[in-house]
Amino acid sequence: MTHLPAHLPARITARITARLATRRLLAGLMLSGLCSGMATAGPEDACSYSAQLQGVTCVVLSAGQVVHERYRHPADATTTWRLASGTKSFSGIAAAAAVQDQLLNLDDKVSDTLTEWRGDSRRTITIRQLLNLTSGLDTPAPGAGRRPSPAEAVGTPLAHPPGTRFAYGQVPFQVFAELMARKLRGERYDAYLNRRVLQPLGIRLTFPRGLPGSPAEPDWGGGGAMTARDWAQFGDWVRSGGVWQGHLLVDAHALAENFRGSEVHPGYGLTWWLHPPGHAATPPDRVSRLATDLYQPATGALAGVRVWMAAGLGKQRLYILPDHGLVAVRQTDRLWDGEQSGYSDAVFLQRLLQ
Repeated sequence: MTHLPAHLPARITARITARLATRRLLAGLMLSGLCSGMATAGPEDACSYSAQLQGVTCVVLSAGQVVHERYRHPADATTTWRLASGTKSFSGIAAAAAVQDQLLNLDDKVSDTLTEWRGDSRRTITIRQLLNLTSGLDTPAPGAGRRPSPAEAVGTPLAHPPGTRFAYGQVPFQVFAELMARKLRGERYDAYLNRRVLQPLGIRLTFPRGLPGSPAEPDWGGGGAMTARDWAQFGDWVRSGGVWQGHLLVDAHALAENFRGSEVHPGYGLTWWLHPPGHAATPPDRVSRLATDLYQPATGALAGVRVWMAAGLGKQRLYILPDHGLVAVRQTDRLWDGEQSGYSDAVFLQRLLQ
């Protein structure tokens, strides 16, 4: 505490004391990231950009604290918005929990559990290949074909040798759901994810739309829904390396495997999009180019910045910037129209980082 000379008039002492108190308050706010000046200029600008292009929610966390949030209407804050393919990333997290629980290893063969694969060319597919989308299974492109149930997905034939091509779609996630159902021996896969991760975090993942012909069956490839705050909190827990309130929920090493790209597609890990794409990056396939513009050469604030992204149709986004302690969520209510909105991942992140 600063001590003022005793001979100063009372009115001058009061003014100096008030100024010092104001300075201490502002310093505290700046340190906590809650000051509305430079500390939130980037998040505010990024969320304004999102709102201009059909965004209905936008939440930014820094070191676990909300530094800015914006909603189209007050009710949007408590609405569970469809994540579309943003749902896929929960499978990677469930796999990490299952590794810690010794239910599986990522390089185990899927056919160790799905025994009906042992007699054909699918017998060599690993769980890692299933989740980094290089399994070789005949996977229709997004929006093409009927979404299969987990049991139906097991019947999918091989289209390419495992580990040779990247194919983005629903089938691998439904196969993984069936694999987990068999590993868990009676516990539902969604119940396992809730018990191991979501309930301890105090957040909810719902499935408002089931599969055609199986409305009670979760669509793990794209049927989940969450509030913006819950999705952001999930992302911040991932950023923390699996730690929540001082407790390690999921082994950090197992979790880190989610963010290793494959030789076939260095820009996609286990269910997460990655930036920068990594070593020996090959030109992205058409689906990758449609999914995100993060594969274009980054300049300015985004150059070299690590980003882990869960992405869904309509530009539903969860961004994690682990080296900056930042997590951001933006959502829309127009999934198909959102693809034509002109929204850019690169522009949002550039503005966030300014």
